[in-house]
Amino acid sequence: MYREELNLPEDSKWPSVFTMVIGIAYLGIGVIQIFSSLQLITPIIGFSDLIGGFLLIIVAAVFLTGVKPLSENNQEGYAFIAVGYILAALLFGLQILVILSNGLGWFLRFEDWITWDILGDFTPSLWMFIILMTGTGSLWVIGNMREKIMGVMKEGSQI
Repeated sequence: MYREELNLPEDSKWPSVFTMVIGIAYLGIGVIQIFSSLQLITPIIGFSDLIGGFLLIIVAAVFLTGVKPLSENNQEGYAFIAVGYILAALLFGLQILVILSNGLGWFLRFEDWITWDILGDFTPSLWMFIILMTGTGSLWVIGNMREKIMGVMKEGSQI
């Protein structure tokens, strides 16, 4: 119904695999963040937020919920991808706001921010979204290049 307007592929096999990889990555990083914040493993810089770990698991759950409908070629699975991207973007935006507010406190030399270090604010919600968008953009570019190359080959073979 809306496949043509959104330029969705007719076969949902690769989107389901991509969604599963994204979901597993968010789930794994979320679990590591929870374990690190509870000090069940060696603490990792930027992984000290317990709530952030749970939020990453929620994003993972949204992505992983979309795998089954996509593997059955049900176009409603794309809604889970969209919601997952929206949630990941919201977490990214919130982390950017945290960095900006902490940077402002440090710049204004407030007492609690004098020893602030930006490395502690590079949380998984920040860099996971950057990786997600870079990977998605790369796949989009590769897909467009493949279509152009395959189109040229088809045109060339007809001549």
